[in-house]
Amino acid sequence: MIRAYRFDGNDELCLCHGPEGGPALLILPPLFDEANRVRHLLVEAARALADHGIASLLPDLPGCNESLVPLDRASISLWQAALIACAEQLGPISHVAAIRGGALLDGALGDLPRWRLAPVKGGQLLRTMLRARIASDREAGISSSSETLMEAARNQGIELAGNNLSPSMIRELDSAAPSEGSAVRLARFADDPLDAEARIAGAPLWLRAEPAHDPAMAASIAADLARWVI
Repeated sequence: MIRAYRFDGNDELCLCHGPEGGPALLILPPLFDEANRVRHLLVEAARALADHGIASLLPDLPGCNESLVPLDRASISLWQAALIACAEQLGPISHVAAIRGGALLDGALGDLPRWRLAPVKGGQLLRTMLRARIASDREAGISSSSETLMEAARNQGIELAGNNLSPSMIRELDSAAPSEGSAVRLARFADDPLDAEARIAGAPLWLRAEPAHDPAMAASIAADLARWVI
């Protein structure tokens, strides 16, 4: 079911699955182009959660997916404010699940229990997109560097990986990090050497060049979320 929440004069859509009256999980996807590569995965995980009796909400943020807001008006703080509006209007929310860059936003929802898969700092996301931009410039015969691109981005904004990002977004993203909290369950992929409380089957879909789906990964995510929530 598709519902909508009102934010900053616009209706933003939210994909909702599962029964009413029980646990409700707000899902925060990765940011920017990475979100497109895992959209199918998260929708299937949400459907699997419904089979476990857990409701889920997968909201569009301003500037993303079906939003009518231009992306160059968005910032980390704007997205966090939108999440608060979504939770207040479509909740109550009992838990939050964030994937990769989505973990930069979940602190806006207070002390709710949080599940994070492969969380990342904003600066790391920014460097990844800058490297892609530099490689693209090189193919076009343009000489660029991280330093010159960042200087321009902080003052004028920049296009990275098909995303038009404002100076505010660049500044906030560069300093953003997942917030600390005691009620956080950390999940990583099976071959990730870093410590984690849960292991998810498969390899990160956001590293692929095109959107893809992994049914086993969706089932693994849903199963761990269900154990954690219930």
